Amino acid sequence: MQVDTTDHRATYEGQVHPAFKNINDPYGGWTAAILAKSIIGTCESDLELVSLTTDYLSVPSGVAVQIDVDSDRSGRGTEFWRAVLAGRTDTNPTNRAIAILARRRDTLEWIEGVRPDVPPPENCQTIDLPMAWRRVIEIRPTMDPPMSMSADTHYSTWVRFTPGRDLDSVGLVALADTPMPRLFQVIGRQEPVATVSMTVYLHATSADYAAVGDDYLLVDSRGARGGRGFYDQHATIWSRDGRLLVTTQQVVWYRVTK
Repeated sequence: MQVDTTDHRATYEGQVHPAFKNINDPYGGWTAAILAKSIIGTCESDLELVSLTTDYLSVPSGVAVQIDVDSDRSGRGTEFWRAVLAGRTDTNPTNRAIAILARRRDTLEWIEGVRPDVPPPENCQTIDLPMAWRRVIEIRPTMDPPMSMSADTHYSTWVRFTPGRDLDSVGLVALADTPMPRLFQVIGRQEPVATVSMTVYLHATSADYAAVGDDYLLVDSRGARGGRGFYDQHATIWSRDGRLLVTTQQVVWYRVTK
């Protein structure tokens, strides 16, 4: 719920959605998506989200949250925005995001690479995970097993919201955080991890959104290196018919020593 709006500035109040709870805190994709939604809801309607970087400083205390949105620069074609989320009883922000939005125009286009050749989602089995958000985002791995103790962390899954919802930029931001932590692939088990920062680059056009509707998307992910408490994680999100919709990357904290 929006409670205050001025020129290029707004404050929103709301609650952590119970369906998007993680094991100990809100699902990171929900946090990034709600920050993106607040920014999109404050700026001019003809602006499109180009990129969003979300930093996960801590966990909001309680379920009530406040989001403050402000514009750092508004140009003719490109604008820079920021949003801060905090629990209503917190004295410091728990999450922050910076976003680039633009009035996009037709230009030369290209794509490097192609969608990975994997079985269709109908031929892949749904997996169950012990998090509330797993019940609103369906996950179908394209390969087995999901934790294989391999230095090769490449993994891909089909994902979609359940019940289905037509795809938009906020939904893409939420789905960007679905890849299983790369650390689990390396050690073959679950251990505490925490995303420190996630950046999502959105390439999808209005035609792409219309073509996808509420169909499955393929999330193809891998990590390059981990060590000294942090690892990187990279992913691409593709439509079933081979449209590249998102590239995204994360830096993730962990404490496993062996």
